[in-house]
Amino acid sequence: MAGTRQSPDRATRDRARAGDRRVLESTALRFAGRPAAPHGIVRHVGRESGQRRDTPVLTGTVGDQFVLALRSGTDAEWYRDVRAADECVVVYDGRAYRAESPRLVDPAAVPEAFPAGVNRLLSRGSARQYLRMDRGEEVPAEYRDVTRRYPARPAVAGLAGAALLVAVLWWAANRRD
Repeated sequence: MAGTRQSPDRATRDRARAGDRRVLESTALRFAGRPAAPHGIVRHVGRESGQRRDTPVLTGTVGDQFVLALRSGTDAEWYRDVRAADECVVVYDGRAYRAESPRLVDPAAVPEAFPAGVNRLLSRGSARQYLRMDRGEEVPAEYRDVTRRYPARPAVAGLAGAALLVAVLWWAANRRD
């Protein structure tokens, strides 16, 4: 059966990408959903496995709705799971909410969902569509579960301290007496 096997180079690249994705996601989950973090966590149930999954997703808000960037397009597993269930839990800005009624929207329909810098980053990337969902009731137990499952670790505190130091130095350098 000619043509059915992947080349060794492509198979190696695919394994490396999968490993990178696991490392990046596990790191992102330690930051995501916390106050002032640009990424939220989408807690969804696998449509085939029935297992609960947590996925870090660039998240914004417009009024009482969440806007989630589809950087991998509509082939992303988390997107397909959310569409199949018609709901999920979104952990964002230090709180967790039920989210329902997912629908695809064009980025031009929600320009105010993300800060200008994030919009520029998204426009250069592969996010051609966003998922817009209605924000439902707050579920504090979900936030507690996320922070227990993905503790911030000292590295997060170190990064936050470094960011604070940079901000103070910038302020001091730009102070006008």
